[in-house]
Amino acid sequence: MLFMKYALPCAGTLVKRGNITQEKLDDLLDIVKSGKPIPKDAEKIPAVAFAACSLIAIDKGKKEIDEAVIHDYFLFNHDDMIDSRYEKMGDFDPVACRTRVGSVLSVELEKARVLTDLGERDFRTDFCDVDENDNVVTHWNFVVEKLDKEMAEKVRKAKEVVE
Repeated sequence: MLFMKYALPCAGTLVKRGNITQEKLDDLLDIVKSGKPIPKDAEKIPAVAFAACSLIAIDKGKKEIDEAVIHDYFLFNHDDMIDSRYEKMGDFDPVACRTRVGSVLSVELEKARVLTDLGERDFRTDFCDVDENDNVVTHWNFVVEKLDKEMAEKVRKAKEVVE
């Protein structure tokens, strides 16, 4: 489920490429939003992210992709992959595709106003409930998950070095 929360926000690119239909993407978004079981092999739709997470798991001696592997990829290695893929493909917004840590400023209906390194912006809260002052990860136009203060600071510092 966590993998899909991170991967689905950028699946619009896969729709543009013809790898998945908009209807299938909408169905998957609804499944994740409602917490229903993920269909078999759906995690393989975002093939690059799945392969990257699989390699990280192997490197760490793990038999499966767990939360630590997902965080390793999406919070610390995803931006490098985005740069590489954008150089080859050039058909998506590499700024929007970066994962960012932010602080929730306010929440209204199914949107949260979040302050990230890009400034204040509204993000969908389909995947998690958030409150004012929560530390969160954003990807495209979604809040993906809440982070505790320690992890949020660790990610911020790691991204400062890169950017």
